[in-house]
Amino acid sequence: MLKISDLSVDIGKRTLIKNISAEAEAGHLIAIIGENGAGKSTLLNSLAGEIKYKGDVHFEPLNANKVNIKNASLEWLAQHRAVMTQKHQIPFAFGLVDIVAMGRFHKVEPKSRQLSKVSQYLSYVELDTHLDRNTSQLSGGELQRLQFARCLSQLDALEGQSTKKLMLLDEPTSALDVRHQHRLLKLVKKFTSAGNTAIVVLHDLNLVSTYADQVWLLDQQTLQHTGTPESVLTEERLTKAYKTSMRVIQHPDSRTPIIFSEFTEH
Repeated sequence: MLKISDLSVDIGKRTLIKNISAEAEAGHLIAIIGENGAGKSTLLNSLAGEIKYKGDVHFEPLNANKVNIKNASLEWLAQHRAVMTQKHQIPFAFGLVDIVAMGRFHKVEPKSRQLSKVSQYLSYVELDTHLDRNTSQLSGGELQRLQFARCLSQLDALEGQSTKKLMLLDEPTSALDVRHQHRLLKLVKKFTSAGNTAIVVLHDLNLVSTYADQVWLLDQQTLQHTGTPESVLTEERLTKAYKTSMRVIQHPDSRTPIIFSEFTEH
């Protein structure tokens, strides 16, 4: 479980997020939504322990002691949480195996096992046939899938483990085609089905409706609503948060919300 208590981030006189309290249950995929500038990335970076904040963030892996992220060592963070930021570009030409292997630097393992696991995670994101390329030769979507494979490799995310892990993903589907959007989020759901926790920033509200167990809606730098997709993704709440008219209907088979924008500003 991840527990957030009175979390705020200020830079100078500017408040980026304020007074956020929430809980992310083990085994859940949490989607963070909201308009540009609402504080989604700031919240995710705070949960990752990568920026200074006021308040507390505690993560309690199964069968392990509760840890305050603010005080966690780099070694502990490397073992228990993986982060994928929006900035997935890589300034130098690395091999694909090298990037995914970087996620395993904290592990003590034979080279043969490392290469075997790296190959496995590259196959999950369908990049195992691109090993003759380097990162400068990949498309934006392929780079995004590569960074996701690094996160999987870091946590050995699709293996059963007694100590549960945390994955933090900032717009992981933004550059992906439709098939790979669903493929990536299905892998995240496989990760959470083992009792792990994933917190994902998403702009596609229909992906949120399909895959999220819980939704956190940010507006004006604070957490306005939390709950199931059905309870949060309503016309009234979305229209207010996104400042444009939104329509919500039910999917005829799954009964999950389907969201449309009518492009009328409020």
